[in-house]
Amino acid sequence: MLKLLIVDDDEWIREGIRRNVNWSDSGIEVVGTAADGQEGWELVRSLSPDLLLTDIRMPFMDGLELARLVQESLPRTKVIFLTGYDDFAYAKQAIQLKASDYVMKFEDNDRILQAVLAAGQELIRERDEQEKARKSQALIRGKFFADLIGVGGTTDWVRRESALLGIRFAGDKFAVAVIQSEDVKRFSRPYAMLNPELLLFSILNICEELFPSDDRHDLFFVSYNQRINVIYSFPDGLSEAETTARIEEVAGLIRDTVAKVLKVPIRVGVGGVRESIGLLPDSYNEALAAVQLKDAAESSGISFSQDVRHSQGSHQNMLNRILEVIHSRYGDEKLTLTTVAGLIHLTPTYVSTLFKKYQNVNFVDYLIRVRMEKAEELLIHSDRKAYEIAESVGYPNSQYFSVAFKKHTGCSPLEYRQKHQK
Repeated sequence: MLKLLIVDDDEWIREGIRRNVNWSDSGIEVVGTAADGQEGWELVRSLSPDLLLTDIRMPFMDGLELARLVQESLPRTKVIFLTGYDDFAYAKQAIQLKASDYVMKFEDNDRILQAVLAAGQELIRERDEQEKARKSQALIRGKFFADLIGVGGTTDWVRRESALLGIRFAGDKFAVAVIQSEDVKRFSRPYAMLNPELLLFSILNICEELFPSDDRHDLFFVSYNQRINVIYSFPDGLSEAETTARIEEVAGLIRDTVAKVLKVPIRVGVGGVRESIGLLPDSYNEALAAVQLKDAAESSGISFSQDVRHSQGSHQNMLNRILEVIHSRYGDEKLTLTTVAGLIHLTPTYVSTLFKKYQNVNFVDYLIRVRMEKAEELLIHSDRKAYEIAESVGYPNSQYFSVAFKKHTGCSPLEYRQKHQK
């Protein structure tokens, strides 16, 4: 139903129009009435009516000023003026304010109803046209983004097309992520009944609700090749770590929300960052390969292009490289999963998954084991003090080292040395 606000300083007229016209049967709801323009303006701001039926001459604020304010703040609201016999000079101004109509106060109710209905039909027609234009614009934008990731384009072409579509990018670094749902047929009956196209549409809606496109220049979503794709545009000056963090933040939120709302898991494959928008197809193809890499996505649902490159070689060789870093740098107190992954150009997710799959232990436990085994060796074969050994194996706090060592071996560093040096 369309919302109507009636404003007139004459209560008899105001209430007569409200009560004596069969508004509801005509698809109109009277949401409020006001006795002057100032009171009417307060109601306009709180109720956002579709239609405003207002007297012209009123105290405090006349109908013309009220119409001006409405035109500035709610340009789609249609205004119909009520006028007296001596208000024709005002009626000219009403025309200038693009009022939908003006009617005599004392005309019969049918004439007032028809004026309001005509304004309502005009509003509905405009809304339909705007919706068609919006859908057409969305299709054109979708085609533009699909072309960008599918075939690419010259910088001049991208600039020209994006300007025509009102699209601005956050910077000159770009990447593509591909979102792919798991095979719903493997799940219980309610999920197996999901239509693939409906599922795709639902995922796209979730993405657009999480990251509304209004005034966004860093994220763009497009349905292409039976998948939802994310185009990242990064502001200039972001480091590699910052771009990776942003990618994981967005992908993780989409993954978690889809799982919560649709009860269907998804995988996200991420292509490498490119410094030219014309190279987006390269990033897209890498993302396609990454999304198929289940090993790297097992724990987080997110896999990166570098994970694909390394998965195509020997997992064992890659694991050996990781172990080499750990065994050569265990004495660095700041050594973490993230720093090890960065040193050999892998993602932390991939390193973590590799450890769990081939070492049957997580990264932290393995690092502790290496440090403790080296400490055991030094306690037996050297005269170094416990705090010196602690520092050499990555524990600047000797007390913390003693606690960790006892947890690992069942005795303190001193007890261990005395036991094994006899």
